Amino acid sequence: MSSLLIVAPEPLSGKTAVAVALGRRFKDAGRTVALVRLAGDGHAEADAGLYAGLAFNDRRRPGPVEPREAATDADVTLIEAPAGDPRGLAESLAARALIVAAYADPLPADVPSFCGPLGDSCAGIIITRVPQRRLEAARAAAQDVGARLVALIPEDRTLAAPSLGAIAEVLEAQATFLDSTRENVIDRPIISSISADPAQGYFARHNPNAVIVRGDKPDQQLGALNAGAPCLIVTGGLPLLSYVKQRAEEEEIPILGTRYDTVAAVQRLEALYGATPFSGRAKVERAAQLAGELDIAALA
Repeated sequence: MSSLLIVAPEPLSGKTAVAVALGRRFKDAGRTVALVRLAGDGHAEADAGLYAGLAFNDRRRPGPVEPREAATDADVTLIEAPAGDPRGLAESLAARALIVAAYADPLPADVPSFCGPLGDSCAGIIITRVPQRRLEAARAAAQDVGARLVALIPEDRTLAAPSLGAIAEVLEAQATFLDSTRENVIDRPIISSISADPAQGYFARHNPNAVIVRGDKPDQQLGALNAGAPCLIVTGGLPLLSYVKQRAEEEEIPILGTRYDTVAAVQRLEALYGATPFSGRAKVERAAQLAGELDIAALA
């Protein structure tokens, strides 16, 4: 049995995505896997809930745990810790520490100082959100500072995007048909035009998974629905016209109505991209794909 403590210098560096990807890879390799979330920060409850629902997680205990409760009988135990200095924690858990850092140019200055004190208990570093054009430069930078590089995870639209539930929350939206679509990842939103054109061809051509449209543009709302848009975000606080509402209800298409105008709504949405906790089946699958080249034998 082996344990990996997954840590990061800063929150939202990608620890949960890495833990899920590793768990899936170990399971596919025939190992029993336990994913554990330690208590201690604002994301612990959500992360623990995500782990408990994963089919490849052999430990289904809901809720975050204290370090003394982290031990399991699985072949590989992946323990996600709150961001911060892991030295004492790694020793108490008898675990190797895998460091996750979000990409920056230059490499985050605290990475060498974060790794060094861990000594032999440092399993290495995974750098996330690396732009495709910077992959080789990031690899060279890690080597220059003496970091034990395990993997580079490229920047990815799906992993960076928020869920529909997070969007509804930040827009303070009145939503229909949200329960079954709350975890849908909105990675291809578009803003409807300000023209009088219903824009159905425009929506069909760009294949968005959410259309942001003004409340006083019912023809564009209907055009988006007819073009197959799976979600509308209607701005300005105006009520939907009955024929738009009926058309959405026919196919149970979620509509988020917000009091914010289009500019204010988009500004609020922009802050979500790249800054929301990891969640949802689409992100689980995508994280596993991106970690496909990771050498799990060396980590185990």
